[in-house]
Amino acid sequence: MSNIEIKQLVNSNRFQKSESNILVTIIYFPVGLIILALRCLLAIVFMFLGQVLPSTPPVQTFLNNLACICFGITVSVENKKKKENVEVFVSNSLSLFDHVAITKAVGNLLPLNKIPLNNISALEIADLGPLGSTDTFKRNLDKVTKEGKTPVLVCPEEIPTNGKALLKFNSQYFKFFQKVQPLCITIKRPLLDIAISTLGSTYMNDLLYFMFSPFTNYNIKFLPSLEKKSLSEDEFADIVRQNIASELKVEATHFSSSDVAEWCKRQILEEKRRTQALADARYGASRLPNPELARMATQVKEVLPHVPVSAIYGDLVHTRSVDTTITNILEGRVRFVPETAARSSTPSSATGSTSPSKGRLAAPSSSLLNLGAATFGKTATERTLSFQERKQQLIAAARQRYIEKHNLQLSPSL
Repeated sequence: MSNIEIKQLVNSNRFQKSESNILVTIIYFPVGLIILALRCLLAIVFMFLGQVLPSTPPVQTFLNNLACICFGITVSVENKKKKENVEVFVSNSLSLFDHVAITKAVGNLLPLNKIPLNNISALEIADLGPLGSTDTFKRNLDKVTKEGKTPVLVCPEEIPTNGKALLKFNSQYFKFFQKVQPLCITIKRPLLDIAISTLGSTYMNDLLYFMFSPFTNYNIKFLPSLEKKSLSEDEFADIVRQNIASELKVEATHFSSSDVAEWCKRQILEEKRRTQALADARYGASRLPNPELARMATQVKEVLPHVPVSAIYGDLVHTRSVDTTITNILEGRVRFVPETAARSSTPSSATGSTSPSKGRLAAPSSSLLNLGAATFGKTATERTLSFQERKQQLIAAARQRYIEKHNLQLSPSL
């Protein structure tokens, strides 16, 4: 069973945090801006030519070569002699320009996977309709491969990763193909070790880093073709995947593209929530954006009215528990300046003295209650006794508030 986690398949940082890489990036930065500006101008020409030139094989070859120059793509090929005259190439997915690099390696082809660059006519990206509409998709596929005699490229992972493992292949593609040739893609950015994509980055961000980097080298390796024969779609897809994974020397995971997309979405939302919560805790939580944390903060505030909401909220961001936050405050782990009502407390209310006549814990007024320990115990025993004493005071205070609120008349024995 695979030990790879989803977080290992998604880069969190664009630049490697090493002194040498930071130094090289700083030196290269002004040069990179000039290269970026020149490539942007060339990209405008590329887009214009894609609109006005006819869609013929020679023109598409020219435009693909121009795209490689615009985005700084270089291509090296291994085992090119193994290239066969097949209708379908299958590869792993690493970036939004995989098909541009593979086209330069194998000649004109059409990528089947939909990407945000579909509306750029110069890239000649096929739209064969929804994969679930079997008849329509099959008819359009036959028109391209058999009538147009143009091979197609399929990336069954359906979402780019950093290449440290292979995702599950969408086996629906393989019900249309009887013979495919697998390809292995690896990407490197010499000089500047800049990640191709990162968690939360947009396609426009990734595109700009392609144009900023000196160049991005794609290594394309041809593997022997495979035939479906009597295999099912799932079996055929898994065999193709295992062949690519074995050649790349990476694991074939049980994660699908939807698993990765959902994980990324949760991580982005969690990061936004954490950033906002820490900002509110730092600058004063006059407004609490998280309803659940606001509810818990109110509960803690009712028990410990002398503690500022900002301190309560700051601890709840990490604990997500009313009980744990109360314990942290009582144990002195949360630093805060008591609010005015707490600072004006009388010594008797702060200590919760006991009654000599009855030996019972007196319940101090809820408005004046201050359960913070005067000192932090030096030993675990002292801290435990201090906590138990303050806990009893807290219970007594809550009991007294309940009695006063409901005007209860209790017998002396209670």
